[in-house]
Amino acid sequence: MQQGKWAHRGVLLKERLQQQGMFYTLSFYWQRIRNMLFSRCIFGRGDINVHHDAHVGGVEHMQIGPHFTAGRGLWMETIASYGEGEHEQHFTPLLIIGDNVSLSEYVHIGCVNRIEIGNNVLMGSKIYITDHNHGVYRGTHPDSPDVPPAKRPLTTGESVIIEDNVWIGEFCTILPGVTIGYGSIIGSHTTVTHDIPPKSIAVGSPARVVKQWDEEKQVWVLVSHH
Repeated sequence: MQQGKWAHRGVLLKERLQQQGMFYTLSFYWQRIRNMLFSRCIFGRGDINVHHDAHVGGVEHMQIGPHFTAGRGLWMETIASYGEGEHEQHFTPLLIIGDNVSLSEYVHIGCVNRIEIGNNVLMGSKIYITDHNHGVYRGTHPDSPDVPPAKRPLTTGESVIIEDNVWIGEFCTILPGVTIGYGSIIGSHTTVTHDIPPKSIAVGSPARVVKQWDEEKQVWVLVSHH
């Protein structure tokens, strides 16, 4: 009698797991379909796969290569105008993304001037890339803290260049005026405030190069900081 009871429970459990499996399978494909429809609607192309909750603005100022993918929470925009009335600013932004670029979740890219992301670039989650600031905080005419940050003018004249084969870890910030060289790796929680040479590994806040690729030995070599 007891065996029959457990056998019956086993059958019910198996059926429940099968139902759940079917649900998750259908949910997975439904998400893929939503992402595909969203991407085609926003970018007008079938070779881009962006999560359907993305905030994308200023597509007309973007040049995106094939096989671009991005996870949940993408915020990617080019800003052609900012502010109101006599304080309104106008820009000619250009965001270039190469072939086979993959972004994980919650990546934020803001462009008023020029941001270039090369081919085969891989990014983790929660990364911020910007070519501008809200206000100026150096020199003889900085912006006052008495002005709300949202009303301070956006800075111009700087670009961000991320070359081919770069890998950027999670929780990184890439600030204006920076070039990250070919094949470099940016460790997680790194703030990049200056150029990173090609084939380097950089970590820290601000970033510092800790390893570089030795072409002759074909190994990563520690960089001495004396």
